Amino acid sequence: MTEEHEPGDLSDDLVHLGQFVEVGQAWPETAWFGRAMAMLQYGAFTVERFPFDETFENDLAAAVALARSYRQLQAAWVVTTHGLLAEAVNLLRSVYESAGLARVLAKDPKLADQWLRDGKWFPDVRVRQWLSDVRGDSTEEVSKYRNFYTQASAWAHPTAESCMKQISVEEDHFFLNPTITFDESACRETISLIASAALFACFAFRNAVVDERAIDPAWRRDMYDLAREMSNDPMPHLDRDWEAEHAHYDAVMANLRDRRYLNGQLRAHPRSYTNLKPQGTK
Repeated sequence: MTEEHEPGDLSDDLVHLGQFVEVGQAWPETAWFGRAMAMLQYGAFTVERFPFDETFENDLAAAVALARSYRQLQAAWVVTTHGLLAEAVNLLRSVYESAGLARVLAKDPKLADQWLRDGKWFPDVRVRQWLSDVRGDSTEEVSKYRNFYTQASAWAHPTAESCMKQISVEEDHFFLNPTITFDESACRETISLIASAALFACFAFRNAVVDERAIDPAWRRDMYDLAREMSNDPMPHLDRDWEAEHAHYDAVMANLRDRRYLNGQLRAHPRSYTNLKPQGTK
């Protein structure tokens, strides 16, 4: 027999939400997630309009893939706060795939065009191969992505590891609990995982742009500070001369022209298509 609920009783997921709100707002992991998502929103939605005649395939493909990772992270947060922890980590593989793919499509217009036209899923192994063969990432770096993908796949598929999360071990039996109960430790661990995935997506955005110095230095500095805080690692490879970075960024922005000028520049260039003529003609 199932437990009867009186009309007006809150469902167990809403009870979980109330308990999370009561204690979870004080966790540093919650603040990390909020900061990472604010930065990712900047990266994913800074450009909102993509005119048909001024948009390149790699820009559009990378933008929609990165935006999808942002929405998936929002979904992971919602289901976590409602106590569906196993379902939250299921989403993290898709976050990783979407954000990781975005940084590849941004740098490879031919691949982006194929992705847009075919409408097919690109396996992560293809993305990792691009990182190795085209971008030149070390074997060690690529193996880190593979290892995370393997673990994330174990979460997403109905493996024993993922399915056994539905039970608890009692003194002499397994207990399959039909209700959602608040487990502070497990919930906090899940929030930490999705915060890390959000930070990964931020780095994917950084790697998708033409050069990291094209991004506002204040944004990059905030992201690097968050990475150090979350990892408790000094990460000297992220050190920058921020005064020089700001000066460079300001100089670039002062000389940057709106993309509406692109068509005019192309028409004026002697080697543009409209100005090319067969040899021997005037």
